Amino acid sequence: MKTQYLKKLQLSCKSMPRIMIVSSMPWGFLWQRPQQIASRLADRGFEVVYFHSPLDLSPLFLIKLFRKKSFFVINKVNSNLCVVNLFVPPFRGKLRFFTEKFGMLFFKIYVRCFDLKPSVALFYHPQDVFLAECLESMGVKIAYDCVDDYSAFPGISDPFAVLNAEWRLVKKSFVVIAVSKMLYERISKANSNCILVPNGADFKHFNKAVNFKEKPLEIENLRRPIIGFTGVVWDWIDIDLICKLAELHPEYSILLVGPVYFGEDKLGKFSNIFAMGHKPYEVLPQYLACMDVCLIPFKLNKLTLASNPIKLYEYLAAGKPVVSTALPEICESASDLVYIARDEEDFIKKVEEAVREAESPNEELIAKRIKFAKENSWENRVRTIEKLLQKYLVSQ
Repeated sequence: MKTQYLKKLQLSCKSMPRIMIVSSMPWGFLWQRPQQIASRLADRGFEVVYFHSPLDLSPLFLIKLFRKKSFFVINKVNSNLCVVNLFVPPFRGKLRFFTEKFGMLFFKIYVRCFDLKPSVALFYHPQDVFLAECLESMGVKIAYDCVDDYSAFPGISDPFAVLNAEWRLVKKSFVVIAVSKMLYERISKANSNCILVPNGADFKHFNKAVNFKEKPLEIENLRRPIIGFTGVVWDWIDIDLICKLAELHPEYSILLVGPVYFGEDKLGKFSNIFAMGHKPYEVLPQYLACMDVCLIPFKLNKLTLASNPIKLYEYLAAGKPVVSTALPEICESASDLVYIARDEEDFIKKVEEAVREAESPNEELIAKRIKFAKENSWENRVRTIEKLLQKYLVSQ
């Protein structure tokens, strides 16, 4: 059995060090910052081991993984990158302690039996700090890439426990990366070796939208203008704002591309709102190409004020007019490229302005948007992160 898994793992023998990514984002779900960074580090010659956060060892979940052909402990993506499933018993509440104990035990077995020990482990979520402590005991250096204010997520029962876990992770890290200035200002107080690295664009991928002419079959009959949104619809999205837009402009087709986990009942009341559900990452540029105006309709709260939306860079890579609520990161970095709304009434007006622009495209402004996205590509972001890692590794 061990030999079988080791054959799956056989990564090419390189002089570059091994990086472990411990992520809360499943590899094959939504293609976000952890996968973008992991895949590009692998492209640059690093040997990358991508650990999902611990997965519940429950029969129904295992059957689901088996059907997706993701059941194996180790799944090889390419010669430099493998994805590892860490299975743990699904304890909840006060028994969560046992999940962590079993998780740490299994994690140690994985690392030792499958020879997965890295030079550096890059963590993405405070909940996995117990794994950081495990690696630290093996002499592995810890880094933390902070992409959200996790204590502010909806449904968190004990924000102070999350902040405490993050504080432990920050203190253990030889470097901390923050995605936004708000997170940087908070974290740098606990660890002075903190650097700001915002999100970026998969530029080549989303820039394809510039040249797509045909609509996907399921939306080929949508009337213009098409006002679009890509991503997860959850509690941080202002559903009422989208519904207000649909009510005041029944001539607009409002296209939502991504899983809808919140507000489905409200959205379903409008015949001009079309929810497409989750779509593979590969086809997103085809949907983006059909959008006349793109939306970032985030609520303004503790969670979103600390965010740096990836969709901003993706929309701009396609040169699209973008209407956003007044998120600090967008106001500061892209106020000359994006229509920024200060309230609900202003949001509707800004969408109307963006629609008029789409009807008479401003080629100079489109070029500026595309240039911005290209300058803020994931390739450039990963070069910065690689320099951080190499600086540490050279000093050892």
